[in-house]
Amino acid sequence: MILHRRLLVAAQPDVLVVGGGCAGTAAAIAAARSGARTLLVERAGYCGGYVTNVVGPSLDGFVDLRSGLPIVGGVVLDLVRAAAYSDVPLDDPGQVARTPFRFNTELAHNLAVADRHAIRFDLERFKLAADRLLTEAGARVLYHTTVADVVCDGPRVTGVVIANKGGLQAVRPRAVVDASGDADVVAFAGAPFDLDASAPQPMSLHFRVGRLPADAELRRACGAVLADAHAAGRIGLYGGPWMGRVEDDDIYFNATRLAGNPVDPADLTAAEMQGRRDVHTMFELFRERLPAFRDAYLVGTGPAVGVRESRRIRCDDPLRAAAIAAAEPRADAVCLGGWWLDRHPAGSSGYHPHLMVRPYDIGYATLVPQELDNVWVAGRCHGAEQAALASSRVTVTCMAMGQAAGTAAALAARQGVAARELDVPGLQRRLVDDGAVILDRAVAVREAGDAMGDVPIDASD
Repeated sequence: MILHRRLLVAAQPDVLVVGGGCAGTAAAIAAARSGARTLLVERAGYCGGYVTNVVGPSLDGFVDLRSGLPIVGGVVLDLVRAAAYSDVPLDDPGQVARTPFRFNTELAHNLAVADRHAIRFDLERFKLAADRLLTEAGARVLYHTTVADVVCDGPRVTGVVIANKGGLQAVRPRAVVDASGDADVVAFAGAPFDLDASAPQPMSLHFRVGRLPADAELRRACGAVLADAHAAGRIGLYGGPWMGRVEDDDIYFNATRLAGNPVDPADLTAAEMQGRRDVHTMFELFRERLPAFRDAYLVGTGPAVGVRESRRIRCDDPLRAAAIAAAEPRADAVCLGGWWLDRHPAGSSGYHPHLMVRPYDIGYATLVPQELDNVWVAGRCHGAEQAALASSRVTVTCMAMGQAAGTAAALAARQGVAARELDVPGLQRRLVDDGAVILDRAVAVREAGDAMGDVPIDASD
């Protein structure tokens, strides 16, 4: 039996942003600041994605790994100033751009750059800051809202079906930014994508431990405990462990390793359940073996499992690992990436190599899915080889893509042009005016890192 029903049209924005994670938050702010009537829908009750919903306070992709200088600007820096903690003031954007920062909060990774300034997101401030910046920009937000389906007229998405406490409703946007992480809009619209369902990077459920005096030596001891437990059959696959600070004695652990297809509801549910079992087993193992855990307690697991890789859109000119390795310039550059090539293996435990990169261009074409005229993507679902996504999938890089996609969608909606018809040099000029680090600014930040030569950083453990 086929059921038909009429749906209430809840909104007709210029730009609909799907997903309020790192990419979507920046995209919605950028679109609204560009004058577009903007609606952001997010399944959680707050923005932040990996930062707030997975518990990931590190600013991965914020800096050139060699110099420590920021490689992003604009909306991203606005979010950093509003929601990050640092041991130097963040009020002056010019000063921030000249300050060498550590590349994340991980206890051991930063030993080689301990003289640089620390920086991390405050999880609760991020939620507040995102609400404020979205409101100030004029964006409308619907939390607790997911996308259920898409309606197309040829290559145009003319309707997006949303589900929330109001039931099923329709949004009729002029342009869509798919920042769902999983390319949900693109997939529901029938556009092509790639997904290696047999071997995507594994998922992880982060957890926090309080009243824990942690340092790099404790991190090594935790690794030894997990290796012994794995050999004895007490735990299955695990990653790292990597440990970073939420507060001085509040430590987050990235240690669970959960294989599965993140866009298969059964696999995603199994990952959440297995992750919670693994977290409690790990914590009990640490308490059994390590005196530092004597007074520690499990604060909790992340609200949701963290997904590293799922659908990647097919586009006309994807990001390639060889181009990252060569730091090849792109004429359509809209932001920089700079994180290691950091591909988590799905079938083994412990640490894995992190390959150093120079800051590299991410092109506009990687944000434009094939076969759709009025959809852009931002974040880890952009057009990239699986090997290249090992670098471009991270927090701050996704924010920078979000600023580019949100600005592009707003400009295209205003001009009445399709994504491939948009004047890319004009978009680049607008991004530069808004503080993005591309073109000449990208050359300058690369040269600063090049002048340092090879930096002795081993991030493989």
